[in-house]
Amino acid sequence: MKDEPVLQVLSETHSASLAHEERSDLIQNGDNNHLESFDDEYTLPTPHNPHGLPGKIGVLPLAVIVFYNVSGGPFGVEASVRSAGNFYTLLGFLIMPFLWSLQEAAITAELGAAFPESSGGVAWVEEAFGSLAGWISGYLNWIAGATDNAIYPVLFLDYVVEVLQPVDSDAPEASGVRHPVIRFCLLSSISISLAYVNYLGLDVVGKMAIAICFIAMSPFMILTIVGAFKVDPSRWFQMPTETVVADDVGTSFWDSITWGGVLWRPFINNLFWNLNSFDAAACLSADVEDPGKIFPQGMMWGFVLVAAGYFVPLLVALGASDAPQSAWVDGYLGRVASDVVGQWLGDWTIFAAGISNVALFLAELSSDAFQILGMAERGFLPSIFATRSRYGTPTYGILLGTAVIVVMGVTDLDHLIEMLNFNYSISLLFEFAAFIKLRITRPDLHRPWKIPFGTTGCIIFLAPTLVMTVAVLLLASWTTYLFSMATVGLGAVLYMTATGKKGCCSNGRHGMTRVDSSISDNLEMHSPIPQSIPSTSDDILNHRSSNVLL
Repeated sequence: MKDEPVLQVLSETHSASLAHEERSDLIQNGDNNHLESFDDEYTLPTPHNPHGLPGKIGVLPLAVIVFYNVSGGPFGVEASVRSAGNFYTLLGFLIMPFLWSLQEAAITAELGAAFPESSGGVAWVEEAFGSLAGWISGYLNWIAGATDNAIYPVLFLDYVVEVLQPVDSDAPEASGVRHPVIRFCLLSSISISLAYVNYLGLDVVGKMAIAICFIAMSPFMILTIVGAFKVDPSRWFQMPTETVVADDVGTSFWDSITWGGVLWRPFINNLFWNLNSFDAAACLSADVEDPGKIFPQGMMWGFVLVAAGYFVPLLVALGASDAPQSAWVDGYLGRVASDVVGQWLGDWTIFAAGISNVALFLAELSSDAFQILGMAERGFLPSIFATRSRYGTPTYGILLGTAVIVVMGVTDLDHLIEMLNFNYSISLLFEFAAFIKLRITRPDLHRPWKIPFGTTGCIIFLAPTLVMTVAVLLLASWTTYLFSMATVGLGAVLYMTATGKKGCCSNGRHGMTRVDSSISDNLEMHSPIPQSIPSTSDDILNHRSSNVLL
C-alpha cells in the first residue's frame, strides 16, 4: 500500500519519542542506575536522515571536523604578527591553546557525551538555567556565527589580491581593494553566490567540503619541510621593534593598551578567534559511533590538530622570513610561501586559502541557517523562519544570514573579529557556568567521560579561561559595545514577538521537545504525509502548516 511507509515512519517515530521521553525522565530524576541499564538494554531508534549525511562517524572524521570548525588552517593569523611581532605571536599560539582551547574542548567532550543531541551547548544551558537562558545563549551564538561568516569573503578577497598585486609593492594597504564601493560589490557578490550554493542543499555543501582539509593544509606541509632548512632561530625571539600605532578605536574602559610594544586588543582578539569554537562539535555528538568513548577521543585529537596546525607553520614562516612586522597584512602568508619556497607555492597557498574560506563560509552559513529554523520551530522566532525550500534548506534563515554578512562585510576585519568574539564570549560564559552548575547540582548525571577533577579542581582548571574570556569583553571598543547592545535589543524584540503572540510560530516551545523537532523534520522530508493528516500526539508529530516549499 502507498501509506505503509508513512505508517511505518509514524510507528518508529512514536517508539523513538517514547524512548527519548523515558530517558529524559531518568536524567531529570537523577536515576543513574536505571539510566545505565536503559542505555545498555535499549538502543534508541535512529530517525530517518533527511539530508543524506553519514549516520555515524569515528575518531578520525570527528577530529578533522573539530579542526575544521575551529581552524581550517593557519589562515588569518597575520593580525597577530602585525600587532605583537614574532616572539609574542609564537608565545601566544604556544600557550593560549592550553589556557583557552583545552578547557573548551574538555567541557565539550564531557557534556557532549552526556547530552548526545543536535542542540549542542543550548541543551546544557537550558538544563542548568532554563529555556530563556538557553535561548539567549543560542541567539548570541548565532549572531557570532553570522558575524564570523562575514570574515571569510574578506579573507578570500585579500588573499587573491595579495597574489595579483605587484611584487615590488610594499604598501600594507595594497593587499586590499582600495575603493570601498568596488570592495563592497565584490564581497557582496561572493557572499550571495555562496549563499545560493547553500540554498541548493546540504548534500551540495557536503560534497564541496570533502577534500578541503587536505588541499588547504598541503602548502603548509611543504612550507614546513622546505622552510625548515632556511630557519634562523634568532628571528623567533625578535621583540616588537617598530613604533606601535595606537588603535583607531579606543576601548570602553581604558585607552589603547600597548604594553611591551604590543597592541593587545587586536592581538588578544585574533588569538581568541583562531583558537575557539570547539563547542560547535557538540552538535555532532548524536552522530558519533559511541559518544561516551569516541566523542571525547575525537575532541582531544581535534585539539592536537588545531594547536599543531597553527604553531608549526608559524614557527617555520617566522623563522624563515625576514619580513618586517608591518608587512604582515591579511593574506601575507601567501607572500611568505613565495619568498621561502617559490612563487608556485605562494599561488598554491592562495588557492588553498580561497577554497578553505569558501568551505568555512558554506558550513557556517548552513549551520547558522538551520539553527534559525530550529529556533523558529521551538517558538523562539516567527514561524516564517521555519519555511523550507524545495531542497529542504531554510530559505529565510539563509536570507537573514546573508543579509547580515553583506552588511558586516564593509567592516574592517579586526573589528569583525572583535564583534563576533564579544557575543561569542557571552555565549561561552553561559556554557561554562552551566558546566559548573551541573557539576554541583547534578553530580548524578550520567557522564560517560569526565574531566578528571572534582568541582573545585574544575573551577581552578577553568579559571584562566574565564579570565581571558572576560578580558576579551573588557578590551572591546565602543563600536562593539553598541553593536552588541543593538543585537541583544533585536533579539529581545524577536523573543517577545515569538512568545507573546499566539500563532506567531506554529509550534510552541512547550509543545515540542528537542527530539520531537528532529523527528518532525525527518517526517516532512521523507514521508508523503498530506497537510491535512492529523498527528496522533502533539508530542510525537507537531505538524507545521507554515512549512511551505519555496
